Amino acid sequence: MSIERIVDSWRKIEPDAAAEERMLGSILARNHAAQLKKVPTNAFKATLAACLAVAVAIVAVFGNMAGWFGDKTLIAELGNGNTLTFRKADSAGLASLAWDANWGESISREFTLEENFALFADLSIAGLATFRSKDGAFIHYEGRADNEIKVILSASGFPVTDTPVVGNEETSEINGIPVAAGFFVTKANSQGVKNIIYFASFTARDITVYLELGGNEADSDSLRRRIGNLVYTLTLNPPNTSALAGIIFLT
Repeated sequence: MSIERIVDSWRKIEPDAAAEERMLGSILARNHAAQLKKVPTNAFKATLAACLAVAVAIVAVFGNMAGWFGDKTLIAELGNGNTLTFRKADSAGLASLAWDANWGESISREFTLEENFALFADLSIAGLATFRSKDGAFIHYEGRADNEIKVILSASGFPVTDTPVVGNEETSEINGIPVAAGFFVTKANSQGVKNIIYFASFTARDITVYLELGGNEADSDSLRRRIGNLVYTLTLNPPNTSALAGIIFLT
């Protein structure tokens, strides 16, 4: 075959201009798609970074509220800029007196109206006080404020409860007095309801004061506010049992 015929044959199978344009467009499209997959643009990187930052912030906020990261704290806003912080405890028990055989004989009775006013002013608190029989020394008091908040007073050197709360309490200064406070959430019952127990304690005038209030976790804010208000009132004018000293009771 002559050279002229070979060249002419190659020209016949050569694509026309329209085919060349289609082939070139397809090649360019494939290259552009590959570049997008391999190398994100700066705008895409910035958008991705912003989304990750928002996600981390949301997890941090809600995780802290839900107690995912360490101990959880709840705050009660009180008067004159005071804030009482409650820290979540590992467990809690109902407060009650731990009797000690070394206390000797004792007698229990309600406070008189005068004694109740001297200790609690106008607060509605009722309960039983325990005194040592031989000298009438005040030992312990257990009652309730407004028929709901447990109130315990214990003389210096005597225990307040026989089932202490286990956990790290948070100490806040209320009216110049350090107050340790915490809370405990029970497991859900058969109806799926959880209870929350708030507790707080402080020592003033050689008397330890312990407060406790529990209820449905759904009422947590109201419960915290009520026990916080009582803490504020009692630290503003702490119970003074010195007026009770030296009273002798005959058995």
